[in-house]
Amino acid sequence: MSAISIDFGSSNTVIARWNIATDQPETMIFEELNRPAPLNGLVPSLIYVQNAQTEIVEIGQRVIDQGKDRSQPRLFSQIKRRLAANVNYVPKLDGVKVTPEWLGSQFLREISKKLRSQQIFPSEIILTAPVQSYEKYLRWLEECSSAIFAPNLPTLPSPRIRILDEPTAAALGYEAIAPSALVLVIDFGGGTLDLSLVRLPKGENVAKWGEQIGVNRSEWTEYQAEAITKTGYTIGGEDIDQWLVQDYLEGSEDNTNGSETNNLNILKFLMERIKISLSEVETASEIFFDLTTQSTTEITYTRQQLEKLLDHKGFYRVLQSAIDELINRAFNKGILKGDIKHILLVGGCTLIPSVVSFVENYFKMGKVYSHKPFEAIAHGALMLSQGVNLQDYLFHSYAIRYWDRAAEQWKYQPLFRRGQVYPTRRPVELLLRATQPNQPEIALTIGEIESRPTGAAEVSFDGDRLVMQFDQKAKETFQPLQSDANGAGMPQAIAILDPAGQPDCDRLKVLFSISEKRELLVTAIDLLTQRQLLTNHPVAKLQ
Repeated sequence: MSAISIDFGSSNTVIARWNIATDQPETMIFEELNRPAPLNGLVPSLIYVQNAQTEIVEIGQRVIDQGKDRSQPRLFSQIKRRLAANVNYVPKLDGVKVTPEWLGSQFLREISKKLRSQQIFPSEIILTAPVQSYEKYLRWLEECSSAIFAPNLPTLPSPRIRILDEPTAAALGYEAIAPSALVLVIDFGGGTLDLSLVRLPKGENVAKWGEQIGVNRSEWTEYQAEAITKTGYTIGGEDIDQWLVQDYLEGSEDNTNGSETNNLNILKFLMERIKISLSEVETASEIFFDLTTQSTTEITYTRQQLEKLLDHKGFYRVLQSAIDELINRAFNKGILKGDIKHILLVGGCTLIPSVVSFVENYFKMGKVYSHKPFEAIAHGALMLSQGVNLQDYLFHSYAIRYWDRAAEQWKYQPLFRRGQVYPTRRPVELLLRATQPNQPEIALTIGEIESRPTGAAEVSFDGDRLVMQFDQKAKETFQPLQSDANGAGMPQAIAILDPAGQPDCDRLKVLFSISEKRELLVTAIDLLTQRQLLTNHPVAKLQ
């Protein structure tokens, strides 16, 4: 079996395959797509739209080499972040609405073209997804990938598509950790901060994991990994770049007049370089050529200045909140902070010395690993192609929406809370009635419940501008799994009532369950006629 894994990141993307000869994962390098050495394992997650109507785009390093990484409004970055953040800002190019879904599909399609051009037709493609993402991101990934990666050859079957959350993949990527180890994965990349507490397989010979887990054995649990608890926030290295730009402009006598888009793009590029350099040295400088004044300025930042800025922007506060949240959830499952002996760091932000120091000080009883910050996710995902099974659970909570006649407003009834193991042993049963006289049908609208504890960070988009705020109290919101063009929730199933329903008595008994494939199944029984209107009807794929 030939497998390809794709870690589609906010800043960089990693593509890997399983090398049969070495029995190890290896990162794939494509000419014009990957960054130059020593970061040649990374594909910049950039897309330049040359013509949206004819779907002519360019991605990766080629965009930078041709100088198009400063070409607004046809340059797009943070695609993954926008997919996960439910962005309402949608620009229009060449008469086409350039949605995050459209951009993401184009990016994956270019990767698929590159694979086919080298006669690479994998039988399995494993895609990774951030742990903190809305259901629509996962549905998009599953739906578009099947069409994009189809070989378009009658002699070749379509590859099997699989999705794995990034923190769990990272834990599998650090296969040198001891068997049955309890590990905390901190994935801090360009756009997201994801944490996952994972227990690795029990196999005694760690060096043989990749070769043993594909074997059919009676005691399968020996080769299973277990995800215990997860959490995630939308913040990353791209925020740091933007904060540095803002800090420079606020302290500069000439702030580029605030309107030079090219100046801002150049500044952000230089600030990213400064940020990266400050991971290695105490002081970093770059020369900025101001297009407005036709003058040059040397920009210099020290590591101390950067850390002070990060503290002012609440960067460490977000990191603290995320780890505290995960530790509290682990405690509810009987796991203490001191039980966590292995902490795995992945993502570019984990190269920042103050981040490493923060984690090391937080987990003084544990050991911090950081030797595969960029490739752990893609390499770990490939383990699935070797037969790894994951005992997983729902990360999100789900509910059904209903109309409260007394309060005259929409409310929701929880169905499954985060942490629910699937497949479910017993269905959840609800009795529903019509909300108005002579109602011909009852619509079942399912949604995701999003909750944040006190002090958590909330990231949103104001137009095309990123805004981060701290909640003062806990919030719980209902997000429909499907929405129409106006943002109104759409039902996942409709039960037709014959005769019509009345609001004075229970009319419908609905049973909700989750299959082993994470499908939400609905059975609906008409209590008046005793007819079964729906039978294990799949209405959504949960996460």
